[in-house]
Amino acid sequence: MAKPLRVGIVSANWSLKVHGGAWRRRPDVEVVAICTAHEETACAAAQAHGIAKAYWDHRELCADPDIDIVDVGTRPSIRVPIVRDALAAGKHVYSALPFACSTEQADELNALRQEKGVVGVVDAQFRWVPAAQQMKAMIDDGFIGKPLGFNVQLFLPLVSQEGKTYAFSAFSPSVDPYYWLADAGTGAGGWRNFATHSLLYLTHLLGPIDTVSGMVAKGVDVWDLPNGKTLNPQNEDLGSATIRLANGAIGSVQAGWCVPDTEGMRIEIWGDKGRLLLTDPSFGNGIGQTLYAGDSRLMPYGQRICAPVPLDTHYQAVPDSQAGADQPYVAMDWMFYHMLQAVKGAEQASPSFAEAAAVHRAVEALFVSAREGRHVRLSE
Repeated sequence: MAKPLRVGIVSANWSLKVHGGAWRRRPDVEVVAICTAHEETACAAAQAHGIAKAYWDHRELCADPDIDIVDVGTRPSIRVPIVRDALAAGKHVYSALPFACSTEQADELNALRQEKGVVGVVDAQFRWVPAAQQMKAMIDDGFIGKPLGFNVQLFLPLVSQEGKTYAFSAFSPSVDPYYWLADAGTGAGGWRNFATHSLLYLTHLLGPIDTVSGMVAKGVDVWDLPNGKTLNPQNEDLGSATIRLANGAIGSVQAGWCVPDTEGMRIEIWGDKGRLLLTDPSFGNGIGQTLYAGDSRLMPYGQRICAPVPLDTHYQAVPDSQAGADQPYVAMDWMFYHMLQAVKGAEQASPSFAEAAAVHRAVEALFVSAREGRHVRLSE
């Protein structure tokens, strides 16, 4: 039996609490190190999660010869140099999103990954949700015919609780508060964070983006968090884009984190033969996922064909996973399975650093469009 691949995790919040569990569900992986910014927190995290090594300087973790893969969480402004150092050390890298703070940084990271010949995967699990995998297969099999249009929405809720109104993204019960989501200069924002996820799935389905136009806005000026802390967000909380793909299909993409009673993820794709609709009220975790399909046959006026599609059981259980089928993070388990396959040379990385760099250019193009009042071609 081959030796397990060894993972070092940077960040004791989402990356350790969620990614760490997913890595450990793989029989071919060992989580061997954790790194935070301080000795006290690193040692505490290592002890709490049964991890052998604790680091409080990411450069030492990256230099560790007994680590094969570095999983980097943290905010984008801090993450970019960590990813750069991990790649320079010859490590395979799993990076959170948004991918970078600028298109130049995104291109730099992708170029460095190519130079070092390592695998780079980004934290965009939507394509591995079981219903999303089936949607992709149906499109590839020709169900919709020639792609014509799309509507994509990804929202997280604006919550009111005991007189306090706040973005759920900043204060979720499952992780420590994300205060930095409100700060300018971190590389975060309602559009940047969620459009990155949305567009990585859209382009996975239909191919690259040609042109972007639209607007961004900040609608909620104060977040009153349940712990008594008040944040005054400096970033956009909503973006709305009109997009033309290279294949000619056009559509809309909306993304943000201040929408009351939101449906979560909603992705509608149609062509000249049929239409597909995917809904998931969670953030790509597959909880409550439903795929609908309808073809172009003639129906009485006011009626439509669109109906739920039974999901293929193949997509419900990840090969060799130590978790059962239908568990909440099956999409993340699929993503790590495919990354490990790429590390072993069995397939290409997905979602790759190359995809992330291309999508980052599209995400930033919306800010150019909003500022200059024009369509922005990504070839500019």
